[in-house]
Amino acid sequence: MLALFFGFVALPATIGLVFARPQLFGRPLFHARFRPGAPIVYRMQETSSCPSPDAIDVYPSEHGESYDYLANKYWRVEEVLEDGSIVALTPLMEHHYLRRNDPNLRKANLIERLRYANRFPHPA
Repeated sequence: MLALFFGFVALPATIGLVFARPQLFGRPLFHARFRPGAPIVYRMQETSSCPSPDAIDVYPSEHGESYDYLANKYWRVEEVLEDGSIVALTPLMEHHYLRRNDPNLRKANLIERLRYANRFPHPA
């Protein structure tokens, strides 16, 4: 009976508390650490007359001549600077300077790393 209680009540409740408030003594439990070479996804707002098939949240502009939408960009971390900002490398070998706490920036998950492996730039 105790094992059932622990398995069905106590363990899920503990896991829920950890993920609902991921802080321990004022510090975050799970840091999104960006290391050089790590694949990242940056969500960028774009405007075009013909949105790409990967476009998200497509809306026509005021006069209907173009579309506003969000697109995922698949980049790689080239360098992490001392102030915490990130230098990202694009597939065209361009550099973008991003803040670590940018809401549009996140680490690529396992599915994205496998499915879009050819979209991430290869480090030199």
